[in-house]
This record gives sequence, structure tokens and C-alpha cells, in this order.
Amino acid sequence: PQIDVPAAWDKRLKYLKYVVLAGLIAIAFIAPDQVDKAAEVEPFKTAITTFFVREWYYVAYAVFWLVLGMVMFKGFCRYVCPLGAVMAIGGLLRGRDWIARREECGSPCQLCRVKCQYGAIKRTGEIQYSECFQCLDCVTIHDDPKQCVPLILKERGSRQKVAAE
Repeated sequence: PQIDVPAAWDKRLKYLKYVVLAGLIAIAFIAPDQVDKAAEVEPFKTAITTFFVREWYYVAYAVFWLVLGMVMFKGFCRYVCPLGAVMAIGGLLRGRDWIARREECGSPCQLCRVKCQYGAIKRTGEIQYSECFQCLDCVTIHDDPKQCVPLILKERGSRQKVAAE
């Protein structure tokens, strides 16, 4: 079973990664000798580099995120990861909107928004690049005449027009 975070909580939790990033930056300037300890917010050193052979609290933290990852889609990446915060800032500073959209995206069609597991597509169909992981699932749907609702409706209309003639 997957845990779906309610939209209100999802919106709040997405700010946590910025707080973590700000904390790491502050520690780097205020107490540079503590940076190694602060960087332990990333559980991957415990899980991958040391194969869980560390103090119990590091192992418990890493196991917590692994278990949560089994029931919540990329919880650490979306809500806590400071690297994700840096990448999200990069998404805000992009030069243009490069993922193609149609006029019907968001109104009436909601397929891409519903399928986006990152919650990076607004109800209006607009991509929130700061939350987009560039998985390109929405591009696949957008370009597929068997999945994209506006393309399906356009094809049906063409067939009905030909049949009427």
C-alpha cells in the first residue's frame, strides 16, 4: 500500500528541504567543524557506503527512510533532501518552460496531473518546475495519441467527420 500525502500537508512538507538546506549552509559558516555531522541528514552514507555498519542511531535513521520509501513515493527526495532543494531552486531559475503543454492541459484534461507522482503539475496544467524531477512521464502522455485525451478526442472527431461524409 502507498501513502498518499494530503495536498495541504504535501505543500507544507515541500518547504522542509529548504529549511534543511539553509541549516546546512548556516552550519558551514557558523560551525564548519560540525559540517560532517550535519551532512548525516543524507542517509545514503550509512546505507550504501558503510553497509549499515555504524552507530545504531545512524542505522535507525537510514532504515526509517528505507521503510518509508516502501510506502511513500520518494518521501526523502521530495521533502527533506537538501540536494533536492538546490535542484528546485534551479527549477525556479530556468530560462523557459520546456515541457510542451496544450491548451486543454489542466482544463478539461487532468491526466498528466493525476499520473504525476511528484505532484509537480497544478490543476491548471502548469508544470511546477521547482518540484519536477524531469521523469518525462507527462511528455510521454502528451505525445502519445493513445493516452493524451485531447489527441484522442481530436481523432474521434476526425473519424466522426469522415463517417458523416
